[in-house]
Amino acid sequence: MSRLAVVGLVAAVLVPPAGLVVGIVARRRITRSAAAPDAPVRLTGRGAATAAIVLAVLLTLAEAAAAVALFVAVPQGWLPSSDLPAASVQGTIERTVPLPAGSVRCPGPLPAKVGASIACTGTQNGAPVTLKATVSSVDGSDVRFEITRG
Repeated sequence: MSRLAVVGLVAAVLVPPAGLVVGIVARRRITRSAAAPDAPVRLTGRGAATAAIVLAVLLTLAEAAAAVALFVAVPQGWLPSSDLPAASVQGTIERTVPLPAGSVRCPGPLPAKVGASIACTGTQNGAPVTLKATVSSVDGSDVRFEITRG
């Protein structure tokens, strides 16, 4: 049996593009040895070489599909977000203004984009207060925002 066919089969599993090339070379050598009437040794292993080619093509296509899925088609919800959670914004507002703990409610996270804002509501001295959190700078996961009334 052709050793190159066996190597192609193993390479097809480990490194599919290399397995494809080795499988093609092995198959050509096997075909040449069968066609030569005066060849001292006739190589066998055409099935293994063919299996290496088919397996390498299938695994290469699977890897390409996985790469496309991971780098192009990944839903935004699966990616880590640098948006500030509402609880974090609420806590910062309560410490900065200052307001009693648990007295501020924000409708959702604060988007990590300069200029983005959310209007939060709070209670100060028994009266409702609207506080606006506006992003002033974003540096990686460090999001800074300003707080204004109204």
